[in-house]
Amino acid sequence: MIFDSAAFQAASEFIALELSPLGPFSSASTLGGTSQNNVVTTIRNAEVLGDPTIALALEAARRRRSADVVRLCASHRVIRLQPFDVPGYSPHFRLFGLVTAGRDTGSFRFETAHLLEHVRVYLRMFRILTAGGIALQSPLVEFADMMAVEAALAAAGVSRDEIRQAVRAHRLGGSERFLRERGIAALPDAQCPQLESDVIAPLRDEFPEARFRVSQQRLEGLGYYRSFTLRISPQAPDGTRYPIVDGGFTDWTARLLGNRKERLLISGIGSEFVCRTYLPDSSCAPAPEG
Repeated sequence: MIFDSAAFQAASEFIALELSPLGPFSSASTLGGTSQNNVVTTIRNAEVLGDPTIALALEAARRRRSADVVRLCASHRVIRLQPFDVPGYSPHFRLFGLVTAGRDTGSFRFETAHLLEHVRVYLRMFRILTAGGIALQSPLVEFADMMAVEAALAAAGVSRDEIRQAVRAHRLGGSERFLRERGIAALPDAQCPQLESDVIAPLRDEFPEARFRVSQQRLEGLGYYRSFTLRISPQAPDGTRYPIVDGGFTDWTARLLGNRKERLLISGIGSEFVCRTYLPDSSCAPAPEG
């Protein structure tokens, strides 16, 4: 597959794995907070993999016992249960995922270094794919500080459960609508000033075709991601910007290893969606992916 060739080339610093189609029962629920009703469960204490970063995180936690920093990647076809309120929803599709696991080094140095690394992989990938005819133009790269966002929403009386009910990643513009309907004009700036100096500035120099910003309007993934997040939205041939790359820091390895100093950055891209949506001559309308 052309996409996988470009992805693994761009992620050459990451160890590529071939994942099992199944994972341990309740791994998505326990680590990611995903309802077990949204996971295809087997009768033998296993479940169908709905997110490759779950399996990569389990392997990263195992490898952290003998490695300072673990970088893993995989291309994997996933299956999720279909929400029947979304016409055209595709419950099975291919994702390319990255995870980086390591120990906190203080002053957000681990976070900024590996946010930069993950974004660099995707922007390299976009260049390779664009040269091959898949038009990923003028990507918009957005960072958010979910700690600051959640604290501000809590102060405004907005609960995490309310956001989860109203905001869905596959419904574009959901965060902006939610904040506008509740009269919340602005959320506080990110708590990490190094995002601009240590992440955005070097990326802007290396990838002049991309735009970068810190956007505190993001609500998708609140409670799922624990600190900084990334999202990349290239412009498609139809003029729409789709958020095809999403990621952020979770507490999964911290919980698996019983150590609050553990850090885990996960990210992924809907490879099948990219191939279907960003080909200039594609006649297929994009179907949402879960």
